[in-house]
Amino acid sequence: MDKSVGTGRGLFRPARSMSCGDSRRPHPGDFGVAPNHVGPLANRCFLLFLGKPKFIRLPGVYMSRFRLVVLIALIKAVVPEVAASQSIGTDRPDFVESSSTVGKGNVQIEGSVAFDETTTLGVEVENFTTPFLFRVGIADRWELRLESDWFIRSTLDDGAAPEVTTQGISDFAVGVKWAFFAPETGSAPAMAALVHLDLPTGSDAFGGKGVRPSLRVVAEWALGDWGIGVMPGILYDRDGDERFVSGIFGAVVGRGLTDSVRAFVEIAFEQIASDQRGGNVGFVDFGGTFLLNPRWQLDAAAVVGLTDQSLDYGFTFGLSGLLPR
Repeated sequence: MDKSVGTGRGLFRPARSMSCGDSRRPHPGDFGVAPNHVGPLANRCFLLFLGKPKFIRLPGVYMSRFRLVVLIALIKAVVPEVAASQSIGTDRPDFVESSSTVGKGNVQIEGSVAFDETTTLGVEVENFTTPFLFRVGIADRWELRLESDWFIRSTLDDGAAPEVTTQGISDFAVGVKWAFFAPETGSAPAMAALVHLDLPTGSDAFGGKGVRPSLRVVAEWALGDWGIGVMPGILYDRDGDERFVSGIFGAVVGRGLTDSVRAFVEIAFEQIASDQRGGNVGFVDFGGTFLLNPRWQLDAAAVVGLTDQSLDYGFTFGLSGLLPR
């Protein structure tokens, strides 16, 4: 989920992930295709799409059952190898990042739309954002990242005067992720570190002040169909001309329901700070992912605020795609 307080990013982050290659492990809030799942998944897709026809009729083309079987056999002989080594995993829609990268030479795009609403002292504020995350693998365990809430539309309604709507662009953040520990077996967690720089590139109404660096460390445990992830971190933020350090923390539990559906629940604090610095911003969110195929994934999530400084509620829908080299 994207972060709106302290980091210059909105509530729902465009990003959960599993890296390509040996460092790829399932993230608690996401789903990835393991090699042994690709064959059955391909079989079901072919049967669902083709059924059991004696022949298929296309404009000007008749295909016999024998030729169809040969075509399917050729496709299935090639597709499983590609899909098994290039399956998608995302850093969204939950708050806790994944412990893996997209793999050397690969590009992954994670986009979404998000809505949230907050009412304070009779004033209602509605926000609509379009978060995205752009990930480029520069090595097996390293990736570069570009992230933003991008377009923002904020509407304020105090019940008396006409609604006031403000539109603009959010700050952009650049960063790097290093998957520094990925055990192949055992109960040890997979781990990664993320360093981001939030840049003052947004519109006057939505941009932050100065460069705000952050550091987060992720640990994930894969326990069969279950997964657990935790992510502590710190943010060196700015309040006017003054600098201060705030905390970050999230914990997520996820479970695979089918080969293509995964659900998660999470508690997160995108900001842990004193009341003078904006207070604690915490929420509970839940949702799931649906694997369209080994390279494309849909997701959805809802969030409910826990603290006075957080939003009241929100939701997001996303689509992510892996573009292998």
